[in-house]
Amino acid sequence: MIKKIIIVTVLLISSLTLFACNKEMDWESVNPENGVYYEIFVRSFADSDEDGIGDFKGITDKLSYLHDLGITGLWLMPIHPSSSYHGYDVEDYYDVNEDYGTMEDFENLVQEANKLGMRIMLDMVFNHTSNQHPWFLAALEGDTTYQNYYNFIPSTTDTSKLTGSWNQNIWHTTDIGKYCGYFSHTMPDLNMFNDEVVNEIVNITKFWIDKGVKGFRLDAAHHFFGTNEFIGESYDYFDNVLFLRDYTDEIDEYADDIFIIGEIYEESLFQVVGEYFMGLDSPIDFPVAARIRSSFMNNVNRGYVSNLNTIYSSYREIDANFISTPFIINHDMDRLASLAYGDQTSMRLATEMLLVLPGNPIIYYGEEIGMYGYKANGPDIWDETRRLPILWGDDYTTDWLTSGHATLFAVNEQNDNVYTVKEQLEDNESLLNLYKAILKVRNDNIAMKYGNSFVPYEDNTGSIQGFYREYDYEDYHQKLLIIHNFGTSESVEIEFNGTIIYLSNTTDFTGVSKIPAKSTIIIDVTEGAPDA
Repeated sequence: MIKKIIIVTVLLISSLTLFACNKEMDWESVNPENGVYYEIFVRSFADSDEDGIGDFKGITDKLSYLHDLGITGLWLMPIHPSSSYHGYDVEDYYDVNEDYGTMEDFENLVQEANKLGMRIMLDMVFNHTSNQHPWFLAALEGDTTYQNYYNFIPSTTDTSKLTGSWNQNIWHTTDIGKYCGYFSHTMPDLNMFNDEVVNEIVNITKFWIDKGVKGFRLDAAHHFFGTNEFIGESYDYFDNVLFLRDYTDEIDEYADDIFIIGEIYEESLFQVVGEYFMGLDSPIDFPVAARIRSSFMNNVNRGYVSNLNTIYSSYREIDANFISTPFIINHDMDRLASLAYGDQTSMRLATEMLLVLPGNPIIYYGEEIGMYGYKANGPDIWDETRRLPILWGDDYTTDWLTSGHATLFAVNEQNDNVYTVKEQLEDNESLLNLYKAILKVRNDNIAMKYGNSFVPYEDNTGSIQGFYREYDYEDYHQKLLIIHNFGTSESVEIEFNGTIIYLSNTTDFTGVSKIPAKSTIIIDVTEGAPDA
């Protein structure tokens, strides 16, 4: 094996050269839909007025933290008025939840984020409204216009076999008939066959674009035309794709640089997810997320890269320039620390696995410090324990959940042992500082930040899984080799020609020729780059 001696001065010169290239080129205008997103549950994020509830001002006050972390976009879970704690049953699409502050507070957040080059993406719940929304209340009062906003059928209709896609009851009875509520009786589904509804959705979107919002995450986008939702109509899931295509086209005509992603909750049917590239800028990449979660604790994972390559190849058949939005977990899933049983080494590897992938990776708030969280089983709380307050270590930590449920006590007890943001910022070896280190490499290297290619490494054997990321634009070219060692005990020797720009848990690359167990290495192998 050829052992490479890493010369720090050469690495520094290489980094400065790349930095100079980045300064000359306006990469954001060339690649307007690439970045690193951070998902925020506003209620649990940052409390600026010490009422126990997170708010817009709290996020604004923490923008410098997010900017320093390397975040370029914020996905805010629903911010609209709602009777639920989570906000996924909207009562007014044109206003903000008073728990979170005022519209002026939100507008200020957008302006301050924009100054730091950070985009705001809103979670838009268009599949359904709240049953307290004025449209639905008017429908119940007999207004036929608003009855047509929803899906009503006669009360006498036998709906015992008209279940949803996971065999759930979707039909709910009122005095004027049964209506479809795919997720709950409190969330009546909108009628996407109604042009008036479609116009409402477009106008709502434009309203928030005019507020400075630069992106939208469409909730439950795979269920706009849900199984057994429209009785007597001929349709299938592809009607969702066609609807989203028309919606996205209309928004693109209204404004430039609006990034539209959608929740297509399919982990194994990656071909179905791929079809949504015809309707969205990017479907959220549940298939890739599932591969990360199934692989990061596997000591010898021979199939990781080949599985990803199969998924990406399928996407590329639909859209040669597809943009993936990978993640590990989100607000509907148990947190990574809980999945990993607190194993820091595995969590660190999973973080690296996510943040070296093509596209727009999404980080769920609190993952950067290793918070615990898993779903409760009981009548009073369900997903709240997946969405607990981030641990700042200061007065901004929220305190809104007071349930006496045993799961809450158990998760809080685990999180009592998690070091806070303040503590981890002061610890060079913390999980938080690992996030900062890998995100700096991602944001400083054009192949990592913007490259869409994914080519398997030719020597993937045993615990070694690697791939190449490459970027070409005019006179700019960079090619990176990323290798993970999934093994738990032994370092693995490798051959390479290039310059190491990242290695887990160290900044000293001198004499490196092996990848330690449960580690990641990133090597600049651009032709013409100096050998290390």
